[in-house]
Amino acid sequence: MLPENSGRQGGGVEGALSYSDFRFRPARIKKVVAESPKVKSFYLEVREGELPRPGQFYMVWLPGHEEVPMSASDAGADFIRITVSREGETTAQFHRLRRGDSLFLRGPFGNGFSLEGKSFLLVSGGYGAAPLIFAAKEISRAGGRCTYLSGAKNRSELLFLGELRRLGVEPLVATEDGSAGHRGLVTDLVDAVLPRGKYQRVLTCGPELMMYEVVKRAVGRGIKVQASLERYMKCGFGLCGSCVLDPVGLRVCCDGPVFDGELLLKTDFGKRRREASGAGVSL
Repeated sequence: MLPENSGRQGGGVEGALSYSDFRFRPARIKKVVAESPKVKSFYLEVREGELPRPGQFYMVWLPGHEEVPMSASDAGADFIRITVSREGETTAQFHRLRRGDSLFLRGPFGNGFSLEGKSFLLVSGGYGAAPLIFAAKEISRAGGRCTYLSGAKNRSELLFLGELRRLGVEPLVATEDGSAGHRGLVTDLVDAVLPRGKYQRVLTCGPELMMYEVVKRAVGRGIKVQASLERYMKCGFGLCGSCVLDPVGLRVCCDGPVFDGELLLKTDFGKRRREASGAGVSL
């Protein structure tokens, strides 16, 4: 069973990707927005290539530093937005960039969310909100309805709540320290809304153990669910195998990053992942 959406199509042989899909393109920073103490959004000027679908990602590079996979958190006629959490040396360097500086992009790559239907439950954890706010905007533009659950450690780490409200979506919030909304985990809210809601699809992105619980709950109720995974990536187009899902061999970069929940439950999703060395470690 393969993911519902097909990946990006390149030129040449039908279904193949061309060299132009893999080369770096400079993208000038039009605007920088501080979303939280650890998270910034970068609005990047784009002039060529197709725009991403919600859930697709770019390989983002700052010369002299690592190349990092980043999901788009918004896109328009002349821009894409990436949202970066400061987690290490490379992302700390990203946070030092200002308007007029440039990043280098490859992509968009991978499979995005399937947005067929009219009724959605979106479940985000931490900076996993990035692809989901993009999905919420596309659902709203298409006349769909969504319930949005947002979880974080504390109030300051909740993302995009204002954007959601401008879409007419009132988010339900959970914080681990109780500083906003429900005191506890976002999966507590899932338990509360799934029985009473009539959702055609559940979309989720965030910490893998959180997503595992969301997927189990949705699959157990017979609801279609898709999860956007974050795994260690070196190449972004399926050669290195760093992001593989065992034992079925699916690669997050090109077979995902968005996967059907029933398929994920047949893999090591929620149980194990690979380190940079390729060694498997328990979650």
